[in-house]
Amino acid sequence: MLSKVVKYIILFIAIFLWLQAYSPLIYKSSGLFEDDYRYGDLYRLSYLPQFKQRAEHCKTIRLKSENPQSANLYIIGDSFTEAERVNGQDFFAKNYDYVHWAKQKKIDIDTTQRNILILETVERTFKDHFTNEVNNFTTAENPKPEEPQKSWKQRFLVQEKKIISYIFPSNEEIEQRLEHTLFNYDFFLWFRELKSTINYTFFDRVEKKVVLSTDNSHLFYFEEADSTDSHSAFYPVSNEEISTDSHSAFYPVSNEEIEHYVNQINGSREKYLKAGFDEVYLSIIPNKVSILDPNLGKYNHLIERIQRNPNLKTPIISVLGEFKTSPTKYYLISDTHWTCEGRDLWLNKVNNILTKIP
Repeated sequence: MLSKVVKYIILFIAIFLWLQAYSPLIYKSSGLFEDDYRYGDLYRLSYLPQFKQRAEHCKTIRLKSENPQSANLYIIGDSFTEAERVNGQDFFAKNYDYVHWAKQKKIDIDTTQRNILILETVERTFKDHFTNEVNNFTTAENPKPEEPQKSWKQRFLVQEKKIISYIFPSNEEIEQRLEHTLFNYDFFLWFRELKSTINYTFFDRVEKKVVLSTDNSHLFYFEEADSTDSHSAFYPVSNEEISTDSHSAFYPVSNEEIEHYVNQINGSREKYLKAGFDEVYLSIIPNKVSILDPNLGKYNHLIERIQRNPNLKTPIISVLGEFKTSPTKYYLISDTHWTCEGRDLWLNKVNNILTKIP
């Protein structure tokens, strides 16, 4: 009898593990597994113990303002301003709304109040966001562009593809979820760290998705720190030819490209001002490598060239100068994102704008 119970328990566990690896819904909603990013995204890629640091949970620095003169704040942003790191309680704003660059959101703007929009992007994805005009917040005056009407067959095929990908996820997705479920506990991390340490110590190898600094004291994401010289400068002829194939701080960016991005930023600002916003700001968060090891390759100085461009009409919220002054203070050891000090520096700059009487 006992052996049967044990067999059924083992069978139940095996079926559950298979189901949660197969289904992202079960995987995300079960709440049974360790946070995959609890020690940072760069540690998660490298498993190098010298870069292991538990993720910070920063304290709220502001409460929602009841001041009738306070502005309404809107942000189009990336992971630096997602709710896990920044939320409405951090701003001295009357109301707060956020949309990720990967999404669109319809909003209604109260034009009787002061409305501020911030376009926030990390340096490595700046080119992706400003190749064309920004359109993530849509309003009555700035509606979502109409897409070409699709036939019933085209719509059916799109839905069919979504259903198939949900019911039959890729082998890579299944393997990643199963690996996370079985081996993401601290006990197993020791073995992963041992393997990474051996590869690094004896073979001078690290995971291909990370890059070590020249003094081996910092870790960077490979997309922002690719220092190979296989890329040549790009000179665009039309908007479709703008180069966004590299996020590296060392990928050449031509003066023509800079002018194009500045035009798109200004055009986005004008569009949102007409839609009812009183102020539109640009904020580019520097890549970690741009601050901690700009000599790893030939740095393209993208942020400075955008911010100092004489044709830029959009006001800037910049942390570049402060970050350069204290390079090791503002980035997490094990992650691509900022420390609480870096976050609070940026938040204070934003709150100063929100509480400023226009």
